[in-house]
Amino acid sequence: MKFFNTLVIAGSAIALASAASAADTSRFSGGPAGGAWHPSVSAGTQLLNDKLGSKYNFEYKPSNGSVENVRRIAFGDADTAWGHVVQIYQAWNGTGAFSKDGKAQDFRIIGNVRQQTQIIAVLADSPIKTFADMKGKKVNLLNKGSGSNVNCTNVFKGLGLIDDIDARFLGFSDSARALGDRQIDVYCSAGTPFTIPALTELSINKPVRYITMSDEEQTKVVSTNPFYARVTIPEQKEVNGMKGPAKTIGYDVFWMVNKSISDEAVYDILSVVAEPANMKQLAATAAYWKTLTGNFDSLEPLGISVHPAAAKYWREHGATVPDAVVKGY
Repeated sequence: MKFFNTLVIAGSAIALASAASAADTSRFSGGPAGGAWHPSVSAGTQLLNDKLGSKYNFEYKPSNGSVENVRRIAFGDADTAWGHVVQIYQAWNGTGAFSKDGKAQDFRIIGNVRQQTQIIAVLADSPIKTFADMKGKKVNLLNKGSGSNVNCTNVFKGLGLIDDIDARFLGFSDSARALGDRQIDVYCSAGTPFTIPALTELSINKPVRYITMSDEEQTKVVSTNPFYARVTIPEQKEVNGMKGPAKTIGYDVFWMVNKSISDEAVYDILSVVAEPANMKQLAATAAYWKTLTGNFDSLEPLGISVHPAAAKYWREHGATVPDAVVKGY
């Protein structure tokens, strides 16, 4: 398995070398084509191989997004990945998409990648002004299996509208195009944190408008999903057609490791990726990396654990990591 001490078989140098090579391979699960995670995790994997190649080997493994990533990590089919706190919470507690699997806690959190917001948008000239106006309309909830699909679904379930909309499930690459061509009426996806590149690009020629939740609507969604927080997206000047702030929900994206990765490897990984010069290099390729921190405050009320080696690293670099969230296996 990954980063385990290799069993020495006496008298067989060839077998030992072969086992060491296998032991040093770790699978980094990424994201779908057209989404931001695919290039980000791919770039991170390359950096780790460049800097730690003499000690470990990292293999990039595409995925359909957060749901698949958390499932892979929880059940040992990958060694490290990013995931939405939503799926992490469900796997930890054996609920939601993981209700048939039962609790899966053979993983730990090693970093807070960033907070995302859920963006619900329409063309600026659309008659849709509120969520209630979406009844009977074509609402794209993104492709099934993605974390964004789960979050979009949770929003419309929380508002009691999931049975009143004409749900569509287009992928990341097709969603903005479909909105611009009026094949769908409403676009729902994760913002990073307040914009979506494809939607911003669309707005240049076809202005778009974010739909805002009322205070009551925010309360409905957050009260039924303890891993969400109230967020207000400030007006985004680069989004042509957005006039004023939009209230929505936010949630953290965390970096996870399976228990197959050793304390030493976790510390080494963070020492490379979070090193300022390396983070600057990564952020130039994939902006997701520039917000990586050791902020684990939102995990404490959820009872989800941080890896001890990660806590050590982040504390040494000025972060305050609550003792309550730090736990080994």
